[in-house]
Amino acid sequence: MKKFTSIVFIICFVSLPLISAAITPGTIPEAGELGIQESPIETAGGILDVIANIVRWVYILFFIIAVLLIIFAAFNYLTAGDQADKIRLARNQLIYAAVAIAVALLSVGVTAIIQNFLETSGGR
Repeated sequence: MKKFTSIVFIICFVSLPLISAAITPGTIPEAGELGIQESPIETAGGILDVIANIVRWVYILFFIIAVLLIIFAAFNYLTAGDQADKIRLARNQLIYAAVAIAVALLSVGVTAIIQNFLETSGGR
């Protein structure tokens, strides 16, 4: 741990002149001057767009998982034969797939409900 701390201290000590050379005293640097990308969020609507994108990706991910679970459940059911454990596993996988689809549909539905609620309550 002591070795790690000394390495971090050395890196900070060496990089300090490089960082201070990029900043003129008495000014506030812009994000582009330091090589940092600017934030994609510029307004309050930008935050809502980011949240909508996250919900959209979760929606897609849950549907992909649900389809895979349905395929695995069908495979387990077809290859089960007389094995009760495999049939029970297939049934549970179908239940999990149904839950994944329900969560995906709720994630999109809840955003629509909240948006509708905010638009109607803000207009009064």
